[in-house]
Amino acid sequence: MNRHLDSVRSFLEQLEARDRREGAILAREFSDIKARSVAWKTEGVCSTKAGSRLGNTRKNRYKDVVPYDETRVILSLLREEGHGDYINANFIRGTDGSQAYIATQGPLPHTLVDFWRLVWEFGVKVILMACQETENGRKKCERYWAREQEPLQTGPFCITLMKETPVNADVILRTLQVTFQKESRSVHQLQYVSWPDHGVPSSPDNILITVEEARRLQGVGPGPLCVHCSAGCGRTGVLCAVDYARQLLLTQTIPPNFSLFEVVLEMRKQRPAAVQTEEQYRFLYHTVAQLFSRTLQNTSPHLKENCAPICKDTSSLRTSPALPAVARPPGGVLRSISVPGPPTFPMADTYAVVQKRGAPAGTGLGTRAPSSTDTPIYSQVAPRVQRPKAQTEDASGTTPLGRVPADQNSPGPDAYEEVTEGAQTGGLGFNLRIGRPKGPRDPPAEWTRV
Repeated sequence: MNRHLDSVRSFLEQLEARDRREGAILAREFSDIKARSVAWKTEGVCSTKAGSRLGNTRKNRYKDVVPYDETRVILSLLREEGHGDYINANFIRGTDGSQAYIATQGPLPHTLVDFWRLVWEFGVKVILMACQETENGRKKCERYWAREQEPLQTGPFCITLMKETPVNADVILRTLQVTFQKESRSVHQLQYVSWPDHGVPSSPDNILITVEEARRLQGVGPGPLCVHCSAGCGRTGVLCAVDYARQLLLTQTIPPNFSLFEVVLEMRKQRPAAVQTEEQYRFLYHTVAQLFSRTLQNTSPHLKENCAPICKDTSSLRTSPALPAVARPPGGVLRSISVPGPPTFPMADTYAVVQKRGAPAGTGLGTRAPSSTDTPIYSQVAPRVQRPKAQTEDASGTTPLGRVPADQNSPGPDAYEEVTEGAQTGGLGFNLRIGRPKGPRDPPAEWTRV
């Protein structure tokens, strides 16, 4: 466990060490990723023969996003009915080497049956959708799910909407019932509706919530997550990479030299253009950094209570410095300025008197610099009867420092008087003996509960 956390800390420390060079470093990394991706295609390392065949090109939403042959999803369901084996989709390996993700494009009108063939054949339980049907006036994805009271029949598949609920302002959860040859299954769809094409969300919070919810719905059973946007590469790649990092955390298998550069590079060998833009690459770093930071905070309660967020916004990946450690009191409650300790006297009988001070010469209102020798601005006051009897004079006949001589004309045990050591008595201020407030009313504004 400690070695696992050391890997998490090491990743965050590397980000912190980059400081203001972060932007330039990420730009160089992403430029290197793109250069290597181009080289794989030109050198034939990643071929796209199947997707380039004449009968299959019409099934590609974008002509420059064609699945790699080595990892493409091959359909066998309904082959005997004349349907081909091609769909614009690739498997991406998970942390255990299994086919954990299917990265695919948003279906076209004539590939809806292929999409549901994929979902049914590979036992998909959860679909992550990172786009809207239409964006900037352009069709990005054909609607493949049913609406309320409006079942969708797609070839031999009948899709019915069982439930639709918002997870938060950005995410909609739909529960679909899919029926094929008299067998019915439940499929969950999580649609992230506010992720701009070629852009990034304003915050990673709801992305992390979406990935967590997808895994909750997936459960421990087999079957890959089906992830898509419009092209099935940029936003899709970010979601796969975030979930990949999260799975490493959950299984405590983060390698000592964990690198998001290597993660994205490996995913790009399996799905073209995974994490498509530099902005998405930066956002991925920001999101994983926040995920790792929360992990450390949850693992260490002390760190959790005293650490600032790892990143302040999507444009900066600098790690915020941790707040100074604060020791826990014996009771286990971390106290702050707003949570005072137990009062010296009962709350009903103890107030504070403001010690108003005169400003030093040469200073104006609000310009007085505090001094380490200043006495407290408040003094605790309590009923005279609660005070231990104090010695009013020492052997030399003088009043001890900080003591107020006893008032022989005190009005009685209910009178309040200053009891704080070394309280200021000079200047323009006051140290008044204030009578107990009478009646059910609030104390004057000059009083503060202590």
